[in-house]
Amino acid sequence: MFRALTALLLFCSANLLAGDAREDWAAITALDAGPGVTEKNTAAELYAQSLAHTEKQEKALRAFLSAHAADANVFEALLRLARVLDLRSELKAAPQSPEVIGLLEKASQLATTASRQTEFEFAVLARRMRKWRSARPPIEERRAVLDQARQFESGHPGDRRTAALLAEIASLFDFDPATKESLLLRVKKLTKDPELTAQIADDLRRLGFLGKPLPLRFTALDGRHVDMKEWRGKVVGIVFFATWSEPSKTALLDLRRAIEAAGPGAELAAISLDAERDSLENFLRGKGITYPVTWDGKGWDSPLMRALGINSVPTTWLLDKNGILRSLDALEDPEGQIRKLLGGK
Repeated sequence: MFRALTALLLFCSANLLAGDAREDWAAITALDAGPGVTEKNTAAELYAQSLAHTEKQEKALRAFLSAHAADANVFEALLRLARVLDLRSELKAAPQSPEVIGLLEKASQLATTASRQTEFEFAVLARRMRKWRSARPPIEERRAVLDQARQFESGHPGDRRTAALLAEIASLFDFDPATKESLLLRVKKLTKDPELTAQIADDLRRLGFLGKPLPLRFTALDGRHVDMKEWRGKVVGIVFFATWSEPSKTALLDLRRAIEAAGPGAELAAISLDAERDSLENFLRGKGITYPVTWDGKGWDSPLMRALGINSVPTTWLLDKNGILRSLDALEDPEGQIRKLLGGK
């Protein structure tokens, strides 16, 4: 009796989980709308809801693959599950799941049409990019992925995703302004998406400051008036950050260490995108940061952010002793860059 009841429950559960393949797939694609967060959500709420959403996606995809193993959407389900697992690893700042390799191998066996081969190639390329979002890849690897992206564009002209892909790759080339600019101009020509167009405009605006005196002045939290013109004679590191961004907090602390190691010839300034002054001041106090930090509580809509084209954190810059912006990525060998700007080798 117990075994019969157990079998009946398992049968019913399987059927409830399986359902109609079209309905189950529609439920999966409906999750593409995201976790429903708003600008009013705190960073902690955003993180928790995003993580919960990936778990919901994973559960739905695994159920679909188990119940509809012969369905035409299995190929895409495998790619989606691989992407979800990678995203969750990224959210948790954990290594990429080894299971993803197996999922991609299964997907490669199903990539038997031209369209599926395109999707598979893009998935592999996108995964390589995701791996670097919280890391600083070697320069040779960046150039290799750029070559791979150009091959993808050449092999699949007109693919709607190429513009966003090239824009993301451009973010890896702050060390090579000429390559970065050529990529951004290519994206500008390819895209019709207004958000990506606005992003590229910001990126080009930042490039436009390179090699020129930076017109930056502000009033710090402690009332100090800061003007880059008055700091000439020193190498200056500038950090755009927010306490809700772990990478940008790390960037601020890393650049502080490099500036302090350089001695009295270097200085640091920071611009915060935080919404709440109290949380910012608590962080600065806790880390013993006494360098001038400015804040206006307007986040991305801050006139200073808009004027300088800041659209991501962390953003780290270096000015030479004449106040000229020389680096759009101060954390690309910060000690070496600072030493060079100070006149060393």
